[in-house]
Amino acid sequence: MVRAEYTFAGCTTLVSKLSLLLIVFTALPTYGAERIVSINQCADEFLLNIVPRDKLLSVTHFVKNPSLSWDADLAADLPGNSARAEEVMSYDPDLVFAGDFTSRSTVELIRSLGVEVVELAHPNSVGEVFELIKTVGEATGYQEQAQDLIDRVAVHTTEIEREITAAVYQPNGYTTGKHTLIDDVLSTAGVVNIVARRGLASYAQYPMERLIVDQPDLLILDPQVHAKPSLGHEFFKHPALKSTFGSARIVEVPPQAWACGTHHVFRAVQLIRAAADSLE
Repeated sequence: MVRAEYTFAGCTTLVSKLSLLLIVFTALPTYGAERIVSINQCADEFLLNIVPRDKLLSVTHFVKNPSLSWDADLAADLPGNSARAEEVMSYDPDLVFAGDFTSRSTVELIRSLGVEVVELAHPNSVGEVFELIKTVGEATGYQEQAQDLIDRVAVHTTEIEREITAAVYQPNGYTTGKHTLIDDVLSTAGVVNIVARRGLASYAQYPMERLIVDQPDLLILDPQVHAKPSLGHEFFKHPALKSTFGSARIVEVPPQAWACGTHHVFRAVQLIRAAADSLE
C-alpha cells in the first residue's frame, strides 16, 4: 500500500493558493441580466449610460431620434422597438425595463411569460433622478457604473442662494408649478420658480397677461419655437413678450434636457444657472 504523506509546508502552500483564488474570485464584479430590452425612452437613456452595449438587445425608436434624445448616437446601432409584447419576446430577454406610462396590458403580458419587468416612475425631484439611476444599477448588476454616472452629474447640485426669479413657458401658455421635477431643477439651478411661489402646482395654464405682470427675471422657453410653425407656438411671437423680456432674459432649454427626467436634467441646471449668473 502506498501511503501519501503531506508536509506542513506543502499544506501551507496549498492553503495559500486556495486563499488567493478565493480572494480573486470574490473581487470579480458580479453582473445580473445578460439580455436586456427597454420599452421606455427614459429607461433607454439610463441604460445606455450604465450598461454595456452588448447587454442591450433593443431600445425604443424614440431614443434613436436626435430631436427627442441626446443619446441617439449611443443607440444608433441598436434595434428599435415600438413597445409591443411580441417584439420584446422575440429577443428572449431576461430583463425588461418599462415606464409608468407603458401600456399595462403589455407589462402584464410580458410578466405572465416569466420575464422580470422593472418599471421606472417619472421623477418629481432631482433626488428621485439619483434614486432611479441606483435602481437601474441594482436591477442590472452594474451598481458601480450607476454610481459613476451619479458622481459625474452630482457636481451640478451645489446649493446657491439668490433672489432671481424664473418661469418656464410652454406651448399654449402652459407652465410648471411646485411639486414637479422642473420646479426642483430651477431650485437646483439657484433660481426661484415664480409660478410655484404663486401657489400653482403641477402643470397649469399661465396667462400671458399674468406672466408680464409678474415679470420673472428669466423666461425659460423651448427652442422649438424657432422650428416649424404651430398654433401652440404662435403666442411666443407676441410683441409684448419681446418688449418685456428681450433676448438677454430668455433662456432656451431643449426638451431633451428634462422631458424624460434622466441625468440630462443637469444640463438644464447648467443652462439656467449660467443665465442667472449673467444677471448678477
